[in-house]
Amino acid sequence: MNRHLLLPPCPPKKNWEICDSAFDPESLWNSESLRLVKEAAKRKVFCSKGYYIKAFKLGYSAISPFRDPARKEWKIATRLHIGSHTAPPAAYGRSIGWSYFAASEIEGPDLESFLCEEWPRLTRTQKKGVINLFSQFIAGISELGVFQPDFHLNNVIFGTRKERFVLLDLHRARLADRPLNARERMDQLSYIMPPLWEKVRKRELMEFTSLLSRKWPELKSRKQRYWIQERAFKRMRRHWDKRGIRRILQKTVRTRHGKTILLRSEQCPEYLPGLLISFVKHPEKFQSPENILKNSRHTFCLKISTESTEYFLKAYRSSGNLKSISYLFKKPRVLRAWHTSRNLLLRNISTPFPLAAIHTGNPWRSIYGAMLLPWIDAGDSNTILIKKTLKQCKQGDRLIKDLTYFLWEMHEKGVFHGDCKISNFYFDLSSPTTFTIFDLDGAKIKKRLSDRERLSDLINLCASLEWWEVRDKLTKQIFEYYTRRCINWAGRQDLLHLLETKVTEKIHKKRLRIDQKTAKRPKPYDV
Repeated sequence: MNRHLLLPPCPPKKNWEICDSAFDPESLWNSESLRLVKEAAKRKVFCSKGYYIKAFKLGYSAISPFRDPARKEWKIATRLHIGSHTAPPAAYGRSIGWSYFAASEIEGPDLESFLCEEWPRLTRTQKKGVINLFSQFIAGISELGVFQPDFHLNNVIFGTRKERFVLLDLHRARLADRPLNARERMDQLSYIMPPLWEKVRKRELMEFTSLLSRKWPELKSRKQRYWIQERAFKRMRRHWDKRGIRRILQKTVRTRHGKTILLRSEQCPEYLPGLLISFVKHPEKFQSPENILKNSRHTFCLKISTESTEYFLKAYRSSGNLKSISYLFKKPRVLRAWHTSRNLLLRNISTPFPLAAIHTGNPWRSIYGAMLLPWIDAGDSNTILIKKTLKQCKQGDRLIKDLTYFLWEMHEKGVFHGDCKISNFYFDLSSPTTFTIFDLDGAKIKKRLSDRERLSDLINLCASLEWWEVRDKLTKQIFEYYTRRCINWAGRQDLLHLLETKVTEKIHKKRLRIDQKTAKRPKPYDV
């Protein structure tokens, strides 16, 4: 036996309910092949001789005698095994302070590995067969009255021997004495769909939905499909808000020297924090005409090369006494931008990964904060590429579609950009995400975006694209693509009219500003 494993005690034989005659607890506990697979606060998972054994630690509160996750999983697994939708249950046991559930091992990859490694190599016909199997699997679970709120890709195994899907990790599932009703089925889909969105194409998801709608007629309703989408994103936003700050702090090395705060990511090279400190103390040493990208009242952007690697440095400067006083009472811009970037990455939204940041704690300094990010070529060459692509018919349509869907996904994940112009998007056809968003100083993480906030981002995006005058009816096209995903906006001609009006006003104001600057006329507030 592996003595280094902290094994819970093996219950005596009388405390076991065994349905697999080959299951022998004593021999499994004393086996040299016994290994720890997973460990959490209140449970451990072991593997030995073709069996998985889950050990649950029972508490000592008043309700502990009535809460037994192993027995719950035993009952649900016994029900699901009727339709071969889970691994064959082997035994249930209990000892002082512990309860145990054992099941036979299933040969095959989990769904995440299957979708990443094997799915792209399948032919169209093979994919249709797998989609059909998966729809039957989901419908079969529902018919047996099992609701699984802990549905993620590692909890589903594709059994290669019998070509079937099986569901694991059932201790959080719920068991009803009847098939799930329509409301419960839609709620179940709101747990199932999010893990699949980023792994399979939309067309394949539509095939799955179409097959499932033959047994679940309510799926034919567009309103129901929108409800599933909204419920899924609402739960995801709540999950990110609950655990996001903790995960960000775990992956951030924070040091403090007096009032100065230094943030460093785990992937940051050791010499970069020192570079930031040196820059804040002597910014003039890093400035040269060829590496200054932006020099405005509020920010100062540089391209820095060190150790044969290029970086983007964004510095924050004081723009007045009132602004400086406000930073004594609210989170500084550099720290806010750091946490916003990490929040976007947590939500699987493509943005440059922040490497290091510094806040001096003195907002009256000429440069009171700075942040280092990896260099991306998002300058004039990126703008030229986007313009060139927009002028082409098919490629331009695809760019607008991908860009609009990317913005919609940001909104659904609770991100309001605030300055969503096309120059803040990096376009890269070789990237899986196609677009990368940056310049997050005005971005906010919201529990849910209002229609006004959605429109604000759309106005900025459409106005910046219409300004180039490379394509007709661009605003209308973006709105149509956006309403394909934002279903409750479908057919809202009033919103389209408002969007077009605001875009026209924004372009007109920009032309006035340029004319005033060119003619060197006094601005209205100077009169």
